[in-house]
Order: sequence, then structure tokens, then C-alpha cells
Amino acid sequence: MAAPQQPVPPYALAPLLIPTLGSDDDAESLHPGSPVAIQQNAQRSIRCSESDGTHLYIGTSDGQIHSFNIRYRKSDAAQGSSQQCTYSLKSSRSISSHAKPVEKIVLLRPFRAAAVLCEGVVNFFSTPDWTPIRSLPSTRAVSTIVLDDEEAQSDTGTDAAGMISVCLVRRKNIILAKIGSDGRSDLLWSTIKDVPLPGGAIFARRYADTLCIANATEYSLVNLSSGSITQLHLPISQTGESPSAQVRPSIVTVPVQPSSLRQGSVSPEVGRGSSAAASPSANCEFLVTSHSGSSTLGVFVKPSGEPAPKLLEWPSHPRSVAFDGKHLVSLLRNDTVELHRIRSDSTHRLQTIQLPPGLDPRFLQPVSHPADAQPSASDPSVSTSSDLDIVKVNLAHLDGSDATLLSRAQEDQHASSSSPCQILLCGRNSTSAVQQDSLLGWTSQQLRRGRIRNLRQSLASYRENANDDATNSSALQSSLEASAAHARLGIELLHRADFAAASDVLSHAHLDPRWILGCFPSLLPEGQALGEAILPALLLPDLEKLKRKDGNGIQSIENIIVANLTLNYSPPLDVDKDRALSELKQTLLHRSDAMLRRLLEDWRAAAVDAAHPWAGTYMDEHMLANVHNRVDSAYLHLLAQGRGTDNPDAASIKREMAAFLDSNHACEPAVVEKLLKDKGFLLLLARHYESVGNVEGALSILAGLVDGKQSDALEQSIDTSATVSKIADLLSGQQDASLVSEYGRWLVRKDPEAGIRILTAQTAASDSAATQKTPSRSKAQELDAIRLQKATIDELRQIDADAATKYLEVVALSTSKVQDEQMHRELAAALIRRVAKHLEDAEYRTKMESIEHEYADGSYAESFFAHLALACSGSSMDVDRLKLSMLLQGSTMLDYGAVLLMIEPLPTLAYERAIVLGKLGRDADALSLLAITLRDANSAEAYCSQDGEVLSPMLAASIAEDHEELRPFAAMLSRTHAQRIKTHAKQEQQAGRTGAAQRKQTLLKELLSVYMANGAHEKFRIATAHLLNTQALHLDSQQVLELVPADWSIQTLETFLTQSLRRQLHRRREVAMLRSIAKCRSLDLAEDLWARQRAMGGIVQDTDLGGAEDSAASFDAVHQSSLAEGKAHLDDQDSNAQSEKRRTGGLDTSDRAKVEIVHADYSAPTSAVVYAEREDGADGDLG
Repeated sequence: MAAPQQPVPPYALAPLLIPTLGSDDDAESLHPGSPVAIQQNAQRSIRCSESDGTHLYIGTSDGQIHSFNIRYRKSDAAQGSSQQCTYSLKSSRSISSHAKPVEKIVLLRPFRAAAVLCEGVVNFFSTPDWTPIRSLPSTRAVSTIVLDDEEAQSDTGTDAAGMISVCLVRRKNIILAKIGSDGRSDLLWSTIKDVPLPGGAIFARRYADTLCIANATEYSLVNLSSGSITQLHLPISQTGESPSAQVRPSIVTVPVQPSSLRQGSVSPEVGRGSSAAASPSANCEFLVTSHSGSSTLGVFVKPSGEPAPKLLEWPSHPRSVAFDGKHLVSLLRNDTVELHRIRSDSTHRLQTIQLPPGLDPRFLQPVSHPADAQPSASDPSVSTSSDLDIVKVNLAHLDGSDATLLSRAQEDQHASSSSPCQILLCGRNSTSAVQQDSLLGWTSQQLRRGRIRNLRQSLASYRENANDDATNSSALQSSLEASAAHARLGIELLHRADFAAASDVLSHAHLDPRWILGCFPSLLPEGQALGEAILPALLLPDLEKLKRKDGNGIQSIENIIVANLTLNYSPPLDVDKDRALSELKQTLLHRSDAMLRRLLEDWRAAAVDAAHPWAGTYMDEHMLANVHNRVDSAYLHLLAQGRGTDNPDAASIKREMAAFLDSNHACEPAVVEKLLKDKGFLLLLARHYESVGNVEGALSILAGLVDGKQSDALEQSIDTSATVSKIADLLSGQQDASLVSEYGRWLVRKDPEAGIRILTAQTAASDSAATQKTPSRSKAQELDAIRLQKATIDELRQIDADAATKYLEVVALSTSKVQDEQMHRELAAALIRRVAKHLEDAEYRTKMESIEHEYADGSYAESFFAHLALACSGSSMDVDRLKLSMLLQGSTMLDYGAVLLMIEPLPTLAYERAIVLGKLGRDADALSLLAITLRDANSAEAYCSQDGEVLSPMLAASIAEDHEELRPFAAMLSRTHAQRIKTHAKQEQQAGRTGAAQRKQTLLKELLSVYMANGAHEKFRIATAHLLNTQALHLDSQQVLELVPADWSIQTLETFLTQSLRRQLHRRREVAMLRSIAKCRSLDLAEDLWARQRAMGGIVQDTDLGGAEDSAASFDAVHQSSLAEGKAHLDDQDSNAQSEKRRTGGLDTSDRAKVEIVHADYSAPTSAVVYAEREDGADGDLG
């Protein structure tokens, strides 16, 4: 690991008050050179010091406290220099009446008070007038007083309740107390607890609830919450000698950065539930010293008592050690000051300062930095302006008076924590400061002295250590200071035309990129002004170097180069005429382009990561968008012109431009379009059109490039196949029918297959939507689509007849509600011509004939069409015949008479002829072809069952699953079949349900006749028997027997006759059973009637003597009369029964009720049979 470099800026010893102590008031009457006066002044020395930023307090050995007023002013020598302080004695206060030393001053800054330890007594005073505070008690026998360093490092300096924790270490105990104020009276004192301390202590430091103490021999840790004491077993001196002032101990609290925030840390973040997170003291380590003779060790101890994994070694024992927030400062007895950087697991010595002779150093004291005290606006001698104020500058008028103030540095400083403290080095009678100049002040000094190279190296070292030194609270302040320092150096390098160095420095300045774009007016869009930029006010004087001589605006980079070349050569040379200078100018221009390109790339990378530099924090969304637009536009022009790279070629320009266009850039589309058009980057322009959604523009450019009407400046030759493929890709997802039609037809000329795929894409999408049950097109929309498709077909025929046919195959079958007769006829004719052409091929014709013969002789279980599909190799010739069969079967718009004339000359197409004959109603011829010629009994029987259709839609769909080209034909066949079934069902509903059955019986008889006509051949008898056995239900046995040839044996018809006789016998027995059931039901009804009449009671009525007929008639009349009278009588009884029921409390006692009660449980027998009509002789059976 490389040794760490010294801090930037380096630390230095700055004298503040030398001498610090003036003449004693008691010795004023004496002569200064008298021995008494010299002796008194020699005995006086500084014992302690403190400062609150506005006053410096010095405690002396004679019991005095001197208050010095601090006044500071900014140096007028250069911008950004540090503030220079002056000290003047304000007052002196005697603390000890016995002239005893003031041992310690502890400031209570939030309350403007101080605790003073003198003669072992702690008293409290108000500052800066040092009047006693009577409300706070004095405490005696105190060894030391300490505050809580955790509270002191907070923004308020107090705890959560607004109080200050005070720890008084006495000889035998520790007093913990709180000091607070209610705002209405003096300060309040509250004792918290008393912790026993048997061994006492002479030094102590506190952080949270842990107190690290040192007695005369060793160190210990005291837990103030529990009161437990942990011995560290670390001696103050390891030499064995008795302790002395030469080896006095030192204790320093060093804050530890949390592991989750530590740069480069891989340690896990401590959770809230862990003990480390629960204890605030886990964020601190105690540094203690242990003398070992020739050197001294510094040991870091955790609040738990465990040592930290790092050590520190001094060549000489330190008199005093302090921590300023960034570095550890040690005052050694060899009169040197060492500075160390403290990291999580190591320490590194950064710098050693040799003290001047005669200083007599005693101790180090960290105090508040004077810069922390804000100047008073009422003081006219102090300027309230700051170099880190953020202003908005008009680049066309670089005048500081016109700059708009956006933010004051005091506001940002107030929002953050205080800056690192100042380390006072106090001698016997001197006060100095071990301090680090501000980065801006030190940068100004280096620039003023011309140490440009040293400043670059130092800033590089500063960047390496910035993550270690910076804290979250001071991140913005440090960022602004570092940015301003780098910007000042970068502007100086830019003025000197050292663009390579300026590029490296300005990339770390993180400035608003618009100011550097002002130096490149050629990259601005036409008619656009330079605009504004957000900059620190500190940079305005530096930008004066870049002003134009003829105005206030910033000059161009070319003018900066020319001015630099003119300045460097004496006598001046003409840059435009001198060849060497002209080449040098071009080289410098190229370097300036490289510098600008790097700065723009850095800004774009930060924008992508959403990690805007400090300048972005002062911009709103609109301003940020404007900056991104300016940056991306300039960057695009750089890429297009090939500027900023070594040896740019067309390939690299195209690659970088394509990457930029594909990125999320902020350029306006019009700017990009104009640039690409002007440069002739047509392929990139098409890419840009595609990205912004202008597909028509992209297609126009690509088509023009393929046709040779246009040329691309970056491509010597166009990859035609790739460009055509790109056009097809662009068209594949388009919904604009006119655009697809226009460029689809163009694509057919270059790639017929791709063109047809594009032209039919919408049709395929419509079919897919229909299968997914999405809203389909209306008839009017389909008619419009058909008109457009016809026009496209006519145009395609002029381009490529085969392509037109392929297109016709798809679009002719795409409509589901309308079928165009012309398109179907053209498609059928085209398929027939193609199949006929295929059959001219002897090999294909032989293959088809062998398939037909093989099927006829093989007695296969599948139909001929299924067998043909199984033998299909997937070639276009095989598929064309399958297409033809499906089209002939499914179309309803063909002129089948004309089709038959075209097919008849092709004897191989017997199956197709059968389909056509079936469409023409020539059932006998069709069945003869199927049953006799092809011997396809399956298709013949299907013809009878499907009302003349040879090919079923289910078979077509199953075959189309293996051949994508057949799917439109199978879908069309399914649609027409469904429409036909629906139409027939409606007709049968209107005319009765016997039409389909009669049609089937007729066709079966026709098929049987065909078989019988060829019955002489033994091979058809099996088919005939199969037909009779499977369709016996639809055939009449008597008619069948009439058709059977005389020479057929009875065995051929054995199964058919057996089934017919059994069916007739079953039918006769079923009728007999129905007749018996009907008789049973009739008897049940007669019995039920008799029972009801019996329940009504008997009626006696005289009858006249007469003939039988008169007797029967009179009997019927009497019977009807009796029934009527009985019904009337029952109604009267019902009315009487109701009244009786009311009198008897609701009980029904009528005769009819009694009858109903008697028959309540009686139920007449029921039957669910269907009654048959009574045949002749039924009455006789009943009788």
C-alpha cells in the first residue's frame, strides 16, 4: 500500500499572540528592566486556554483569566483566501486570591457560561464578562472537570432536554450533574448521581456513559450508568520508573464512523436491536498513551474495554494530543508536531511540523474555529459576502453586478454542522494555532505563485483522501469548496490552452456545463443564445480572463487558442498564415473537443445515475431539463462531426451515433432530424424516426435506400437483404392498413414471401381474434376489406402472379360473414391449374396413382382423404391437392359445373370429382366414384350421413393441425358446415323433423343400389354387408330384399336379416305390452269411479217399462239427473256444515266431511305408461 501523502492543504503553525501575557499590573510601577519585574514576568505562564470563536480566554499561573476579543477580516490579496484574525485584550479577571494557577477552563457554550477549576475548586462564571453565577454551586476537592464529548459534538451542544452534562472528578468519587436553563432565571443545577471512585483520577475524558480516567499509574474505564470500573491494565509508563511530568498521560476521544457509512467497508450495518446500536458510546474510541522508554505507544480502546485493531507510535513522548475532527495532532517533547490520519483499522502519519526555537510549547487545546462565529451585519468593517454564494450568470454579459443570487453560503453552513475545530498550541507565553488553510485560500496562493503543476498534484491527492476526511454533515460545504478550487484551476488551464489538464481538473469541478458550452458557439442550435449558467460567485473574477475583447460575453475556444498562440510567440506570428501555427491550432482545437466531450459525458453519466453534482441541487426540473437538452444537443453535434476522438471513421461515428439515439437522451426530435438530414445519415435518421413513432418516415427512407433513390453518407453500400428485413419488421406490427398495403406491395417486389406475410398479417390477426371470441368485423367492414383485397390482387398480378395467388389463398378465406364469388372462383381455378401442373410431373402422378391403387386394394380403416394426408410429405404439391379438396367441399360460391369441366380431364382427381358431383346433386355418380372407383366405404357412408358432404370438418381440422397452410381452408370448411347445419335445423323446425331422416334413407338406398349394381364382384359384397349391418335401422328389409341379386347367398344377408327380424319381433312385443298397460290403467280408473259413486250413497228411482234402448236412455237421463241433484244437495250440506262448524268451534260435522274423512287415506292407483290407441277388438277383450 502506498504511503499516504500529506494533507491538502498542509497544516502550518500560525502565530496568534506572541507574547500572550503582557506586563503584570503590580509590576507596572516597576521598571521593566528591573530584576523584580523580570522575575515576576518570568514566573507567569499560560496554564489553560479556551475559545468560543469570538473570544479567546487564557488562564495563567498567577490565577488570572485574560479575555481577548477576536476580530477577523478577509484578505484582499485574492479571492477565496482564508480569514485573518486579530486578537485584542478585552479584560482580565483574577480568579484566585492567592495567585494560584487556573488549572482548567470549560466553556458551557449554549449558556454563555464557563466552569473554572482553580485551587481544586470549581466555580461558574458568565462569559465574556466573567461575573460569578450564584445559582450554580461551587465544588471543592475536584481533580478535573469534563463534559460529555458526545453532547459537545452535536449541533446544539446539549442533550435532548437542552441541558449540559457535567462530570466532576474528585479524589474519592465522581459527581454527575446537569446544568440547564428555563429562560426566566439563572442557570439551574441538578445532581444526578454520585459514583464512588476509590483510586481517584488526575485526567479524564467522557463520551456518553463511559468515562476514561488515568490515575498516577494506569488507565481505567468507568461505566457511569452502573458505576462499574474496568481496569485496562495499561500502565502510563512501561519503564518501571515513578511517574513524572515527563511522561504524563493523554486521553483523547476519537469518533468512529459507522461501518455502514465507511468508505469501502464491507462490514454489515449494525441493527437497532444490537448492543452496539443501543449504546451511543460504541461510536467512539479512547486513545491513551503509554510511555515505553525510547518511544510512546498510542492504544485505541473501545468503550467495552477491548482494544481496537490499530496502534500508533511516536518517536518521542507527546506532551499533548488533540483531535480536530479530521486528523490527530500530537505535540511531542522533541518540539515537533505530528499529524496522523485515523482510519478504522490503521493509522498513518501525514505531516511533521518543526516548531521554531524559543516557543517553549506546553499543551494543545482544541477550540471552536473563529470562522464558526458569524460576523455581525452591523459591523461595517466586516464583509458579509461569501465566495461560495451561488449565482446565476448571463454568459453573454459576464458582469458580476448582473448576477442573480440563488443561495448564500451562510445558509448552507448554518444547515450543516460546524467546521473542524482549531487546535491552539500554547507555550509558556505564546499562543499559536496548528491549522489548515481553507482549500480555496490555499488554491488562491498556489495560483498566485504560479504553482500550477503542484496544485494539480495536490488536488489529486485531496480527491483521494476526500472520502476519508469528509463527513455527511459537511458534504455540501466540502463539495462546493472542492468544486470551486478545481474550477479555478481549470479556468486557468483553459486560459493557458492546456486542454488535456483542464479536462481532468474540470471533470472534478462538477460545474454547470452550460458555461463551457458557451466557449463552443458552433455547437449551439441555430438562433439560440448563450444562455445562463449557475456558478459560485468566486469564479466571476476568474471568468474575466475568458471575456471577449469586444464585449462582455465569453469568448470562443478558437479565440482562446489564437490569443494563447499570439501571446506565446514574440514577435507575434499570424496563426492563419503560419503553417506550423495553423497545425498547432488544429491540434489544440482537437484537444479542446476531447475536453468538452469528456465533460459532457460526465454530466450525462451523472444524469443517468440520478446523481446530479452540486450544481443540480440549485436547479428545478425545468432548468434541469434545459441543461440536459443543451448537453445532449451539443454532444450529438460532436458525435456527428467526429470531434473529440482520434482518427474518427464512418464506422465509429455510426456506432456512437446509434448508441446515443438508442439512449434516453433529451434532444428535441426536430434538432435530431435536422442534423441527420444535413449530414446525410439516412439509416440513423430512419432509426430516429422509428424511435419517435414515425414509422412511415422510416419506411420511406429505407425503401429509397434499397431502390437506389437515396444514399447514406456513412455507408458506401447498403445491405439490401438486411434493409428489406428491417422494412418487414417495421410493417409486421403496424395497424395502418394503407401503410401496410403500400409498402407490403413494395416488399413483394423485393421479397415475395415476406411481402405476402405482411399483406396477410392483418387477415391472420382477424382470424386469430375470431378464434379467441373477440368482437369480429361486421359485414360492411368485410365488404370494404374485400374491395381493398381485390385491388391488391390486381396490383400483385402485375408484379408476381405466384405472389398474387398466395395472397389470394389467404384473403379469399379470411372473411367469416361474406364470401366473394370471384375470389373463390379464381382461387379454385388457380389450385386446379397448379394441381394439373403437378400431375404433369411423372413422378408425382405415379405417386398419386400408387396411393389410389394402394388404398383400393388395402381395405384401410381411414377414409381416402385421411390416407392421402398421411402419405403427404409436406411438399407444396401434396398440400395443393389437400387445399383443393377442402376448398371444393367448403366453398358455397363456386360454379361447380365449370369446376367439373376443369377436373374431368384429370382422372387422378376422383375424390375431388366426387365432391363436385355431390355439390351438383348427382348423388349416384358421386357415390359410385367413392364406393366403386376409390372403394372408400367410409367416405361413401359419410356422404349419406352428412347430406351429400364427402369431407367432414373434423377430419379437415385434424389434418390442418400438422400443416399450417391448410388451417385457413379447414377454418372456412368448419364455418360453412356450421352455417349449413344451422340452416337445415331451421328448415326442419319449420317443416317437421322427417326431412333429414328421409334424405339419409334416400342416400343410403342409393348407395345400396350402387353396391347391388356391382354385386357380381365378390369384393363389393363385404362393403354391402357392412352397409346393411351398420345402417339397418334406416333400411327397409323388404326393399332391400328386392334389390339383392339372385345369385347372392343367404349368408351374406344373415346378419342384416337377423337384426331386422329381431327388431320387428321386439317392436310387436312392445306394442302388446303397451296394450296390456293401457287396459290395466282403464280398470284402475273404472274402479276409482265406482268407489266415488259408492261413497255418495244409493239413489232409487222408478223407471218406465219399455224397450232396452228406451231403458238405457232413460237410465242415462236419470243418472245425470241424480248426479245434478246430488251435487246440489251436497252444496247445501256444505253451507249448513260451515255454519254448524262455526257454532261448534270450527269442527266440521257435515256428511260430506265424513265421507272425505273415510276416503282420506284412499289413493287411486297411478301409472306412468304411455297409453296406446285401442285397436280393433279391444272392447271384446275388456268384456
